[in-house]
This record gives sequence, C-alpha cells and structure tokens, in this order.
Amino acid sequence: MAGVSAVVLDWYGTLAVPHGDDFWARLDEIVVDAGGRPDPDALAEWELEHPAEHRRHSVDEPGYRAWQRRRLDHVLARCGVAAPQRTRVLDDIETVRYTRLFSTFPDVPAALARLRERGLVVGVCSNWDWDLDRHLDHNGITGLLDFVVCSASVGYRKPHPAIFEEVVGHAGVPAGEILFVGDSWGDDVAGAAAAGLVPVHIARSGPCARDDHGGVPCVPDLAALARLPALVGSAG
Repeated sequence: MAGVSAVVLDWYGTLAVPHGDDFWARLDEIVVDAGGRPDPDALAEWELEHPAEHRRHSVDEPGYRAWQRRRLDHVLARCGVAAPQRTRVLDDIETVRYTRLFSTFPDVPAALARLRERGLVVGVCSNWDWDLDRHLDHNGITGLLDFVVCSASVGYRKPHPAIFEEVVGHAGVPAGEILFVGDSWGDDVAGAAAAGLVPVHIARSGPCARDDHGGVPCVPDLAALARLPALVGSAG
C-alpha cells in the first residue's frame, strides 16, 4: 500500500469512554420501570435495525431528533409500555441524551496531537447524534481534528459505503492512504475495508475475543498506533 496520509477514528469506544448508564445499554431496565415487559427482538431492533441510509430524516437536527424519538417510541410500544408512560420515558431519555457529555480516554489528546505533528490529516467518523461537536468541544480536541463526519447529519451510518466516501472526500487523499481506527468489527473494520480504507481494530477493554483478524492490526490503545508498520516512516 502507499504511505498513510490520513488517520480517521471512530468516536464512541475508540475516543470516547463508554458509560454503563447509557440508555441504549439499559433499555430492558427502562421498559420494566415503565411497566412493560422486555421483548428481546424489539430491544434489538433499536440498534440492529437502524437504517444505514436515512437521508430523508437528516435534513435538519429537529427532524432527526423527531425520527429517533419515533423509533424509540415504537420499541417501547412493542414492549408493552403504555402511551402515557412512553411519553414520560422518552422525555427523560431525551433530557439526558442531548445534554450529557462523554469524556475521552486519557491518551486521546496527546495521540491526536502526535498524529497532527507528523503531518497527517486527522478526522473523526461516527455513528452519532447531531451534537457530536458538543462532545468534541467539551474535551478540547476540536482543534486537533481536520474534519468530522457524523452519521446524523450526513444521512448514512457505518458500514454504509457512502459515509466512507464522505471520509475520503474530506481527507482529500486516496482511500488506500487512510487508516481507519475503530472498536466495532462490523461498522469500523469491515466497513472501512470494503470501502478501500486501511482498517485498524482497537480493543481497549482487553484482549480481543476474535480468533482471526484476517491481517487487520489490533491495538490496545492509541499510543500503539505509532508503532504500526503502516505508520512507521509515513507522512514525514
């Protein structure tokens, strides 16, 4: 492959620290508290059946938020939560969802700064809500990024090829010169590889459970990126 000219990173689980209280991780508890009965298929629908292409819902932020509220309302209804309780639950979730702030892992600022110092284009690509910039600003890393591609405003989610086309366009270099770093095998690794980018799997929570990485590098943190053969000697 040609030398790496750009490094693009996923947000949640790669740069941002996951939180056990996130609503999507405890939907079953929320359903029970609201008087419903968790339906595994319905709960799985929230994430697994999230359309990879949703441009008509991404015209503006209010429209996107309304669409996400309808999706979640449908899941709660399938779990038997009555209409009045669903309204309360949705209001509570949205209050937290659009005001809370996620923190980055401790190694993030220094790692991004080192990549920039090497002359590499650095970006973020995330399946996230419209307010990703708010989290980046909160962590003081906006100035360390050349671009941000967010699914909510773009209208595509990883692993849809169109969101990786956005990444290539913003990076301004061929896909084969872009290192794409993420913790999700399907969305980040497989998605990036299918689009012609060079994937790197990050497994921050411990040794990766996958037996076969198919030649894809796996790193425990961002500091290990600099030691990858693809980055050694690249971009200055």
